[in-house]
Amino acid sequence: MRAPAEVRLDRLEKLIQRVTHESEQGGIIVVEGTRDRDSLRSMGIPGTILCLQSSRKNPLGFVEELDAGRKVIVLTDFDREGVSLAKRLARSLNYQKIHANLVLWRELRGLTRSDVRSIEELPKFHSRLRAEVFFGPISVRRKYETRYLSRRDKERGRFRRAS
Repeated sequence: MRAPAEVRLDRLEKLIQRVTHESEQGGIIVVEGTRDRDSLRSMGIPGTILCLQSSRKNPLGFVEELDAGRKVIVLTDFDREGVSLAKRLARSLNYQKIHANLVLWRELRGLTRSDVRSIEELPKFHSRLRAEVFFGPISVRRKYETRYLSRRDKERGRFRRAS
């Protein structure tokens, strides 16, 4: 059973605050691509955000350039490739004596489940949750029913009966 939208929105906003706090404390955020970085920036997350794909290096070469002793927050996508990449990055970072934070990634993945497959979808998911909390859930049937009414019926407030 899924938690209500209010609870999920509250958890998501707390996770965003935690990522922001870690980033402000000097942590480095590692994402897969530039769109992921841009989406985190649009959510107000400051600090250093590094992209794996734009570095044109394999994860091992990427990890070797990072400073030892710094915290790294891994925020790869939630698809099969992203999960594999997160595990390889964490293993490589720990081998280089760099603290890899996968806790936030796991919590985000658990919270979003099937709604979000990549980090770049987070802002849209956040705004969708806020709209659902504010306006309430809209059923698929109700949307379908109102979509196929004539303009005059919509103006009069008529709705087709569900069959």
